[in-house]
Amino acid sequence: MKMTVSNQICNGNFLKACEHEDFPQDWLPIGGNYASSWNYIRESQGRAGVEIINSASVKAGIIQANDKVIEVDGKKHWLVKVAFQCREPALQVFMYLYPILANGNVLLPRMFCFNSELNTKEIVQFRKLISIEPEIKGLRLETGIMGSGQLSIYKLVAHPLTPKRFKRIINNKPISPSIEHIHSIGEILKPVQLATPIPLNIPVNVQAQVHGDIRNLTPQRDKVQIYGSNQVPLATTSTGRAQVEISGHGFQESIEEVSVGEVMCYSTIRDVSALSRYSFAVYNMGSELAYVQAQLSPDGLHWLNIGKRRNVEPEAVIMVAPEDFLRYARLCFEAEGLTSLRVWVQAQN
Repeated sequence: MKMTVSNQICNGNFLKACEHEDFPQDWLPIGGNYASSWNYIRESQGRAGVEIINSASVKAGIIQANDKVIEVDGKKHWLVKVAFQCREPALQVFMYLYPILANGNVLLPRMFCFNSELNTKEIVQFRKLISIEPEIKGLRLETGIMGSGQLSIYKLVAHPLTPKRFKRIINNKPISPSIEHIHSIGEILKPVQLATPIPLNIPVNVQAQVHGDIRNLTPQRDKVQIYGSNQVPLATTSTGRAQVEISGHGFQESIEEVSVGEVMCYSTIRDVSALSRYSFAVYNMGSELAYVQAQLSPDGLHWLNIGKRRNVEPEAVIMVAPEDFLRYARLCFEAEGLTSLRVWVQAQN
């Protein structure tokens, strides 16, 4: 598959690895949950990519690092391409473009969703034409899979077009309008428009007598039956009696190992919105002093430091349990020299 060489996306072909060779340089994982995984793949043909395996109902993908966004430089018309391969047919792939103003403020993203091809053995390409407003100075790209499935992303390309080239492409293939709102994660219930009531000027005269037996209700003498028409949202028996299921705490755990040095690095981003309790445990397997800081984020993009930075002595283990809540959580690490950390994330829900 031939793609343009004037690519404005840093490491858009994923050939450059980060310092520890476990992920492409200039890219970060985002979304998913404890069961999701991101694998940096290098194939024999010299091609590289990111494989996302997601079993959660929330989206999981990759996003450009904060300092590696696409510089617009006043160019209005752009062509964006994604080369990917889905391991299952008819999966929904998404692409977010976050517009960034000159003062650093990030606007609501433009969102594009497209279904994968039925053929899962070939790499396919998604192309999108976009127009950029003059006040936008940069774009930050995020792409991945919307829900459960397995997706491999091989190349991301964005480059400006001349007005003549842009119009020629539009004439051959109409451009679809951009969506100016954030796509909700999870099930979306479409609103149902009800018919407007028709006013009827009909005089009505009602006369009735009501007799009621009002007394104190007791559990021994009185009871209430709850009836349902189907199995959701209230489970009932065939006779209409409510079924009650008593469940205990669920437990989740994940473990990762991180090589840490003088350059700050981060753990995997975790979606903790469905967890009632969670905490991190960090064990220093090396011989150098390490530092750990908890961070929370409402969107996986903007991060806040939570609590104090903790020291992790060699061959020591500490626990980090954030008391505040935002949807996403992670740890950031530094060390006085190269060392290895083992990080546990344990949770109840």
